[in-house]
Amino acid sequence: MDFTNQEFAKAHCNHIRELDDRIRFVGIANGMGTLLFTSYREQLRPLLNDDETRLYAMQAVLRADLREDFQKNMGTLIYSVGKYNKLLRATIPVFGKNGQKFYILVSLDVGADVFNILENKILGYINMLKEQ
Repeated sequence: MDFTNQEFAKAHCNHIRELDDRIRFVGIANGMGTLLFTSYREQLRPLLNDDETRLYAMQAVLRADLREDFQKNMGTLIYSVGKYNKLLRATIPVFGKNGQKFYILVSLDVGADVFNILENKILGYINMLKEQ
């Protein structure tokens, strides 16, 4: 997976967002939390502006990195989920070419079956990309 390639990131970010109608937003961030690409559901009115979305990405990556301190005890982080009044959020760490770390950031509608979408759709798609 080469998320540093703009076309690759764009295509797969859009595809992940299209895996389920309850997915509001997908972003791909590098290991520093810089958003490389984003995809929003059509006709969606985002809850955050562009600056807030960039800040959210940096904070989500920082939180995921902090969780890694406990990997030796709990195992590798597969994803983390947060539930808010207005949406659900997930952070999924992935490794690209040469072991580079990226994060797939996903927002979903409240009431979405987040674990089904993550386990059966998004992670399935990511695993398929790894095999290519």
